[in-house]
Amino acid sequence: MSNSSENTRRYGSYFFIAALAILFALQWGPGSQGCDTRIVDAETAATVNGKPIPLKDFARSYSQQSENFRRQGVPADLMKQFGIHKQVIDQLVNTELLSQAAEARGLTTSNEDLAKVLKEAPAFQKDGKFNKESYLEYVRQVEGTTEIFFEDKLRRQLAAQKLLELVESSVAVSDEEVKAKYLKEGDVAKVTFVRFSPTMFSEKVGTPKPAEVDAWAKANEAAIAEHYEHNKFTFFQAEKVKAKQILLKVPADADDAKKAEIKSRIENVRKDIVDNKKDFSELAKAVSEDLETREKGGDLGFVERLQLPGAFADMLFALKPGEVTAPVETPMGWFIGTVVEKKAPEQRPLDTVRKEIAGQLFVKEKAKGFAKAEAEKALADVKAGKKLVELFPPAKSEGGMFAMETKPEAKETGSFNSSVEDIPQLGKEPALKKMIFDMKAAGNIEQVLTVGDSLVVAVVDERKSPSDPDFETQKETLKNEAVKGKQFEVREGFLKSLKQVGTVVTNDSAIDKIISDS
Repeated sequence: MSNSSENTRRYGSYFFIAALAILFALQWGPGSQGCDTRIVDAETAATVNGKPIPLKDFARSYSQQSENFRRQGVPADLMKQFGIHKQVIDQLVNTELLSQAAEARGLTTSNEDLAKVLKEAPAFQKDGKFNKESYLEYVRQVEGTTEIFFEDKLRRQLAAQKLLELVESSVAVSDEEVKAKYLKEGDVAKVTFVRFSPTMFSEKVGTPKPAEVDAWAKANEAAIAEHYEHNKFTFFQAEKVKAKQILLKVPADADDAKKAEIKSRIENVRKDIVDNKKDFSELAKAVSEDLETREKGGDLGFVERLQLPGAFADMLFALKPGEVTAPVETPMGWFIGTVVEKKAPEQRPLDTVRKEIAGQLFVKEKAKGFAKAEAEKALADVKAGKKLVELFPPAKSEGGMFAMETKPEAKETGSFNSSVEDIPQLGKEPALKKMIFDMKAAGNIEQVLTVGDSLVVAVVDERKSPSDPDFETQKETLKNEAVKGKQFEVREGFLKSLKQVGTVVTNDSAIDKIISDS
């Protein structure tokens, strides 16, 4: 095996020990109740009842979590939106709270227990045996500490795990609780359905004549006003600026010298514009590396804040017309920009959008008529013995699960039980859910259903009701699941109580810098 392969295996397996630090904290979600967000020491990610969590511990854990997401194809710029950093700091805080609680209760880790964990860790194995050199290498290079400090840290984490086990040991579940769980979860159905949405039939309506829309509007003033009130946000125009930009890209593999050289170039470009009064558009054509706007002199047209990189947008929208931003570094490279014109945010009044709304609702009403006719025809075909999957074969969608349906197609809910609030893929439909579970066997639902704005034809493919013999078969599995569920509730309540009586202070500015540099 090559040295590269060995290093990959060795450092990959170091995650075993790092994961131990958050093993029990992972039981809780990213909630941070009880956390104070004042600034603490620059080298500290947070303090828990006065005890610091080193910033390097956060950086290491955040890097590991981010790498896991990157392997799943999640772009780096989505990490912060997903709140990965909040989950990581919460995991570290939870671990420290539990360690302190274990100490307060006199729980310790014996030498034997510590040795067992170290000897069984894959990271420290060589030829199937514990290897002291691998262990010391991990402590020095990954933990960045000494053997004594690392083992003390590990003892505290193992004691915390022991505390959790004691908390969980109090959980008990009665046979009556298990039976009640079964009666709810053993009532199962599976449905195939086809949705007929008005948007699928808009093209059949075509472009309405102005006279048709005007006549419809006069007869439906209340509907137009109601639509406007319920959808006001769609008629809000955010603040916009007409702007120009110049971009100098920074290659992904650029070293510090190259980065400094590009920064110096953008500063000189700005100096030529501001101090030497050179034309922004001409310089954009000459030096900008943004291919979409370079030939237009950097012209972006009117843009909203969310259309631009965050730091660049903040600076650009703060300008007066004619001013030029300072150089702004973004993941794409270095930007400078100027504002030509500004448009204040505006809520378009009803009178200015009345005809627009009337046109939309007119088309929707006509399209719904086509949808209803198609749904009724489909129901008649199903009653005649035809299958929905044959009548409306599922399309191969390139847009994934969130792609908009463009035509009726058969979909399956998969198995679900009567305890769920939302029917899979159909949502919260209490009347439909009751209709399904009132059926004692598989079969057609004998009417066209209204689900949101759409019409739905559905067939119950599978219907399974609870029974005593089936309960006896599943009893042990259900009991184990019920115990795990209660253990989760007990652990969550215990940790919540620790947060309520403790003091947690997080260093948000230092955490944000780690995220930005990642």
